Amino acid sequence: MHTIVKEYLKHHNQIEKEQFQKKEFIMDIPAKSFQTDESDMILLREYFLKNNSIYISKHPRFAPYPKHSHHFLELNYVYSGKSIQYINGKREVIQRGEILLLDRGSSHSLGEHGEEDILINIIFPNDRVDIDWLSSLNDKNSVLFNFLAQTIATRSRKEYLIFRCGQNEHVQMILDQMIDKYFSEPVFANEIISLYIPILFTELIGNCSYDFHEEQKDKTNNQVVIDTLKLIEKEYASLSLETAAQRLGYNKNYLSNIIKKKTNATFSELLIKQRMKQAKFLIESTTLSISNIVELIGLKNRSHFYKEFKATYGDLPTAFRNTKTGPQIS
Repeated sequence: MHTIVKEYLKHHNQIEKEQFQKKEFIMDIPAKSFQTDESDMILLREYFLKNNSIYISKHPRFAPYPKHSHHFLELNYVYSGKSIQYINGKREVIQRGEILLLDRGSSHSLGEHGEEDILINIIFPNDRVDIDWLSSLNDKNSVLFNFLAQTIATRSRKEYLIFRCGQNEHVQMILDQMIDKYFSEPVFANEIISLYIPILFTELIGNCSYDFHEEQKDKTNNQVVIDTLKLIEKEYASLSLETAAQRLGYNKNYLSNIIKKKTNATFSELLIKQRMKQAKFLIESTTLSISNIVELIGLKNRSHFYKEFKATYGDLPTAFRNTKTGPQIS
């Protein structure tokens, strides 16, 4: 990140100077940028996303920030220090390098940020960058993230994700570049930042752990699905519906019905999808025979494997491998 941008982030702007002196919140946005609904302040898309451009700002320090919600998707990045927030009434501590992703309709207030607590707000145009859009990124084969993406996409469900990515240097580098481009204002800054967004989320989805939070009324059923999908992704080679139900402590029929209702796929379909994903990886990255791969992913019937692989990837496994690496032992 450019030195001038680093200095800007640490510098006390006018609002911060006033808050530091008065020890109280000073409104930092104009009246036309929000509306009030009962006790809640709602930030408006029309103000923050003019001309469909990405909006990035530094959160003002030295005073608590009142409860508010948004008509847009918002990302909070803790550049340094930490951020204490109260999201849908729940206290969350977000540490340096971590990211909070708030869905439309979620409300949050923020505790007082000290000198070293620098929080960056990044707001995306809904029609180009949405949870639906996120699910179409490169990690399409992650059934867990696809489920989370589909769940959080519903308007006004008040969900949020916290990516625990403080140790991921790639995420920090991408965000630093986005912030640098925004505040240094080079030619085509918005276009450049837009190109970074899919790279950022691909890294987050593929290489960062995350906490998913949702409204209590649907939490139990969704947690059942999340736990099941995690189990499928880790133990696909030996897993069955019966063993999954036993491991998770649920009735087999209950688990089957919830999975179908929440993912629009049966347990068997999700399991075979994960097995085919792993088979594809082994075919592309190893010289293992197809017979060995069939055994490693937990299938006994080679003909069934061929049928499922072709249905998933449009070609038989040996032909698929040959197009990538040339003829191999099958």
